[in-house]
Amino acid sequence: MKFNQKIFLNEILPILKKLVSIPSVNGNEHKIADYVAKYLSKVGFKVEKIPVTGCGPTVFAQHKFGPNGLNLLFYGHLDTVKPADGWKYPPFKPTIKHGLLYGLGACDMKGGVAAILTAAKKIKKMGLKGSLTVLLVSDEELYSRGCFGLIRSRKLKNVDAAISAEPTGLGRMEIGKVGRIVYEVWVNEGKFEVNPIIDVSKFILNLKNDLTVLALGGGEEFLSKPNSCRIILDKKLKLGEDGRMVLNQLKNLVFKLGLKSRFKIKIFRRPTPYMKPYMVNKKHRIVKVLEEACFKVKGFKPRKVLGLWAGDENYLVKEANIPTVVLGPEGGNIHAANEYVKLSSVVDTANIYVEAAKLFLS
Repeated sequence: MKFNQKIFLNEILPILKKLVSIPSVNGNEHKIADYVAKYLSKVGFKVEKIPVTGCGPTVFAQHKFGPNGLNLLFYGHLDTVKPADGWKYPPFKPTIKHGLLYGLGACDMKGGVAAILTAAKKIKKMGLKGSLTVLLVSDEELYSRGCFGLIRSRKLKNVDAAISAEPTGLGRMEIGKVGRIVYEVWVNEGKFEVNPIIDVSKFILNLKNDLTVLALGGGEEFLSKPNSCRIILDKKLKLGEDGRMVLNQLKNLVFKLGLKSRFKIKIFRRPTPYMKPYMVNKKHRIVKVLEEACFKVKGFKPRKVLGLWAGDENYLVKEANIPTVVLGPEGGNIHAANEYVKLSSVVDTANIYVEAAKLFLS
């Protein structure tokens, strides 16, 4: 089946370069939100900028083709992490080398956002049914307050399915994701007056591989035995696991190891809930549509996989009950120096989104 390309690099590249050139480190998404809101409004979408405490606004845009039909959501986030050390190119000056565009957020996820914006412009002109909704949020890299706040507002209550533009490479499509929860562990010497750092060391060495120590602190520089220690643990939740279950496992580990220090373990307090794992039915319409769209553009169907990093998609599925699949451009060095996105994959992604919308909203 031959695909007649609808979107070309010269259409999408100026948008991508503009997105990368606007600094949008988490908490400072205001300027990039202004840019995408203006773009979507100019191409005919009804646009709202919704304030988010401590961050730039979330951009919510919609176009209704008619009173009947389904509502498809395109999802992306506007924020990035801080620039890491070691950049050989200016992180906010997009640089193209050998078909790759380098810049902070180029892959995570301004390449995907550029694909969404370009595809939305094309789709708007088509005679489809139902609605196309575009959600571009702030704060994904920290607490997901942009996405969760919008869900709480009930603005997504009529969405039937969603496509997230997080970078996967086009050979794989995430139809589910692991969850994520963070625990805070306080350890002190207790009545046995043992060194809590020694017990903490034993505790950490016996953790399972899906638990990561994010922070560890305790003791003083003076010549005295420390009386307390604090650990922050990050846990990927597998399908079927929940936060309370893992909390009990951690408490049982302390007992099993016979540690004498006093351990106090609790779920880390944050302004949004922890992320629960999910899996979308392989036979769901949005899965089949995205497979077919990818085949039409690329000549193959992506592998259906479980994503190994939690994100706003977990909220869309578990909090808003919106079946969500993830398929986005190819790139590398995410959250590291010299982040890049493959330009041809951004173009392919945009064309896949156009074909997916045509199939889903026909």
